[in-house]
Amino acid sequence: MVSARQTKNDGFAGAAAADVTLWRPEPMGARSARLCAASLCALGMLGLLLPAGNVLAETPATPKKTVTAKATQAETVDRPVQSIVALVNDEPITGYEIQQRVALAMLGAPEMQKKLQARLKAPNMNDQFKAFAIKRLQANPPKSEAEQQQRIKQLQGEFVASIKGQIEKEFVPTARKQALDELIDERLKLQEAKKLSVVAADDEVERILAGMAERNKMTTAQFGEHLQKMGANITVMRERIRASLSWTDVIRRKFGHQITVANRDVDKMVATTEAQDDVELRIHRVLLNLPTNPDQKRLAQRLSDAENMRSRFTGCKTMDAMARGVSGARFDNLGDRRPSSLPEPTRSLLLAAHDDELLPATIGENGVELWAVCGRKVVKADSAKRETAQNELRQKEFEILSKKYLKDLRTDAHIEYR
Repeated sequence: MVSARQTKNDGFAGAAAADVTLWRPEPMGARSARLCAASLCALGMLGLLLPAGNVLAETPATPKKTVTAKATQAETVDRPVQSIVALVNDEPITGYEIQQRVALAMLGAPEMQKKLQARLKAPNMNDQFKAFAIKRLQANPPKSEAEQQQRIKQLQGEFVASIKGQIEKEFVPTARKQALDELIDERLKLQEAKKLSVVAADDEVERILAGMAERNKMTTAQFGEHLQKMGANITVMRERIRASLSWTDVIRRKFGHQITVANRDVDKMVATTEAQDDVELRIHRVLLNLPTNPDQKRLAQRLSDAENMRSRFTGCKTMDAMARGVSGARFDNLGDRRPSSLPEPTRSLLLAAHDDELLPATIGENGVELWAVCGRKVVKADSAKRETAQNELRQKEFEILSKKYLKDLRTDAHIEYR
């Protein structure tokens, strides 16, 4: 995490002080002109002033107006934060909840971060800061070197915060819509979890939260205080974690028996990663020869012969005899082959095929080819790699079922926007 104090540039303040004469009583007009001139000289060193780090996460969020939905999700008006924005099966979502979700989303939005950095690096940024600072220094000129240093640091933070506020304002409408969608989904998830009595317990939520804090080298309490200083609330994070854990149990309870992973799918994933040599396929092939430059009629005839053979295929054991019955056809028992030795797209097609399955005809370098998978085996029996592949495939199936079921719940729900 980046703290706000990292944005301060002590080097700039020290350099600026060298250009400032200590204040002595003199006529108001002359004194103001001289001190403002000294400040302007200091502002000329802006290159030392603007931070280049993660400034978006360093400046506390400024209060924002809350906009809530009226009639439809797209039409919004200003309302008190405690007003009801939407009802999900008669369960309310308030403007305050949306405000808190927006504040949390603003902390880590990469688009905002990029836009802020681009704005701070704009060619006219020096001129903008000078105008911003001179206006405030003229209104209240510094009276000493120490005050000069303090005011420069203060103006730096105010200037960056003002630009950050402008960018946040541009992102708020999109962030509010996303926050409302997220809250609606969470209401539906928790409602379903309550029906099945699988709502995540407090200790489960706190365990996940403690892990997040530990990764940031903080305790849970320190993590909560840090979020609060940045304008967000740790309670929002607890709600999101509870909904996520509960929803996982809902999908497992309702669809766990449907989430199955076939061995051929695991083989395919293992074979297309660094562990591709862990699987061997037993392969048979029939090659129907073609002349060097066949005409369309000859090619069409060979493809027709191949399709006739496929229609008569009953298993790998019959391929040799089947090839002998076709003029110009040759049977090859290629034995056990590692996927890395096979060209694409043949490799992927074979990995995806069932055992004793004959693939559709393809045109190769030497003629029309018919490939069959006649068995497979794990060579090195690397259980860790296969287990990883199985878990990834299960997770993909889980996500597909999760999205579909949530979509169904949302379709059937009574959602009223206010």
